[in-house]
Amino acid sequence: MIHALFVGFCFLCDEILMVLFPSDFLMQGLLFVSNMGFCAIMLTVRKFDWINTCLFAFGFGMIYDFLFAKDFLVYAIVFLIVAALLRIWTKHLTDTLLECLVLCIVTIFVKDYLVYLYQIVQRATTLTFFEWAASYELLTLLANAILAMIVIFLIRIKDDYLEVKALRVRKGERVEWFRLKSKQ
Repeated sequence: MIHALFVGFCFLCDEILMVLFPSDFLMQGLLFVSNMGFCAIMLTVRKFDWINTCLFAFGFGMIYDFLFAKDFLVYAIVFLIVAALLRIWTKHLTDTLLECLVLCIVTIFVKDYLVYLYQIVQRATTLTFFEWAASYELLTLLANAILAMIVIFLIRIKDDYLEVKALRVRKGERVEWFRLKSKQ
């Protein structure tokens, strides 16, 4: 539950940033799209098993589709694909700051590229790959590198809180078990 609240908080931060830095959809300048929520999803599902990873990513993709993108199943499927690729790739990674940062940047690029490919197939865009990369992806990746560091820091705080909470519960269970054992 706390994972979903954390991801929801990051999506709320995305919306606040998008209000503060509105997008230029005429592509006359560089475009920035905040991806704190997406980074939170990708960093959170690394510790889940396969089925929970798929459900979590697909569920938040559906929420993103309906609340933010106003699409149907586009981002749900894209989040699911990226989460599946992430599960395969993260078997070889640790939790260092640099690896988590690279992981966030690469998953943002893959997500945006899959959406770009979908737009090409649907003929929703006429941008070439290099135009798309220069006007849309460049500033998005650079700005999200900073935001990803914030998300990584917040994820570590959340994980530490959950670990302390679990230790407290285990300590309480051990004391109760000893009390019951001593009454025999």
